[in-house]
Formats: sequence, C-alpha cells, structure tokens
Amino acid sequence: MKDKDMRKTISLIISILVLTACKQQSTRPVVQAVYPSSEVVPENLLRIYVEFSHPMKTIGNIEKIKLIDEEGVEVKNVFFNNAYELWNPEQTQLTLILDPARVKTGLQAHDTYGRALAPQKKYILQIKELENVNHQSMEKPFEKVFHVEKADLQIPDSDKWQITFPKAGTTKAFVLDFPQMLDYNSLRQRLMITDANNIPIDGEILIGKSETEWRFSPIHPWQSKSYILHINTRLEDPSGNNINGLFDHAIGTLKYQKEGVIETIPFTLTD
Repeated sequence: MKDKDMRKTISLIISILVLTACKQQSTRPVVQAVYPSSEVVPENLLRIYVEFSHPMKTIGNIEKIKLIDEEGVEVKNVFFNNAYELWNPEQTQLTLILDPARVKTGLQAHDTYGRALAPQKKYILQIKELENVNHQSMEKPFEKVFHVEKADLQIPDSDKWQITFPKAGTTKAFVLDFPQMLDYNSLRQRLMITDANNIPIDGEILIGKSETEWRFSPIHPWQSKSYILHINTRLEDPSGNNINGLFDHAIGTLKYQKEGVIETIPFTLTD
C-alpha cells in the first residue's frame, strides 16, 4: 500500500473511532419505565421497580432517589437502604423497597413514623444523577407523579381472574385479566404454561393495562390438546399481598403453611 493510501486509511479509521466515541458519549442513561406503572398506588405500597436504558452502577444510588410530597417537601426515611442494592443481573432494573417496618402495622417504625404514603395525597418520585457503568450520569432528572389511595388489603384470588383462551393452530395470546393491579416482577416470574406433561411452552410474556393483564404468546402454534397454567402462590400485588395471604397478616390466617405452593388451572384448546 502506498503511503498516500495508508494515510487515507488511517485518517478514515480515526474518523470512525471519533464518531463512535462521540456517539457513545452522547448516549447517556435514562429511566425507561417505573412499576407500578399506574398513576394511582395504595397507601401500603411495598415495592417500586425502576428500569434504565443502560447497565448502571449498583452502589450509592438510594440517596439520589427522593420522594417529594405535594408541598414540595422531601419525605424522609422512605426507602429501605440495605448494604447491597437490589439490581437485576443485567444491572438495568433497581428494586426500591419502601421500609417494610413502616408499611406493616404493629411495628415500632410504623407506630413512630406511620406509613410514608398518605391517602388522598400526591407525591413525586424524583431520580437524578445516577451513573451507568461507564460513569455517565443520567441525561436528565426523572420524575413520576402519583396519587395515593387507601391501603390494599385484598388477597389476590385466581378464582376471580378472567381467562381468554386462544384457538389451536394459532399463536394468539393466552390472556389473564386481573381485578386488581399485581406486582410487575411477580407476573413475569410466577406464572407459567406447560403441556399436560409439565413441559414448559416457549413463548413471550407481555404485561399491560397497569399490571392488570398478563399475555402469553407461544413461539409455535397452540395444538389441539391439554395445557396447564401453573400459579406460584407467591404471586403478589405491589403491597406484598400474595395468593397465600396478606403481607400484614395475622398468625394462622395463611392459606397454606408452606410458601410457594403451586396451584394449577388445566385447560384444553380446540380449533
């Protein structure tokens, strides 16, 4: 290769590298979603999930996340600040736990401070200056406004779910509609469809309507045969109430003595 051609090639490579670096630098993390996605949450809300566009640093974030009341005052001692923050393996979803000792009645923190959220009030979840693994801070502060209603003290009940069954020979969704909002991560992890031999069906889960709908679309068409919906009784709502009982339950009131019992709903599809 001639020197002139070599210089052109090196110049082109440098230009590409510079453009790539600039593009990477301009791609800063943003909050993509917050769950519950509803603008109305219960007074006894236990968990909030925050999803980011990039893998994030996993320490030192809780103090940068604030809850602001409708008077513009920060609500103190809201989030449980554990030594290790709760991130998914990809470091893109942070779980915020509202201090359980304030949510659950009969405990000292609840008696002293009360719950962080008060019914008929409006709050702002404010997140700013969190950094991704490349030390790039958020593109801009994020705020989510939500209103608070009375405490949710209902146990999720699968007998009250509405089921829409697909036709065999299609890849249309099997749909569950719930009478109450359920926990986003719980919906992704604690429902499963198998065939009659308990072999899981491959497919895609979509959660919609403010976490009151679960849709499962198979990769391959449904067949004219029997299937089973498996429900882990740890399936819960955003207040920590699960199929087995209330988060704030009295001793002896749980449905099952053992956690994680699997309930099943068999069904058969036809053309």
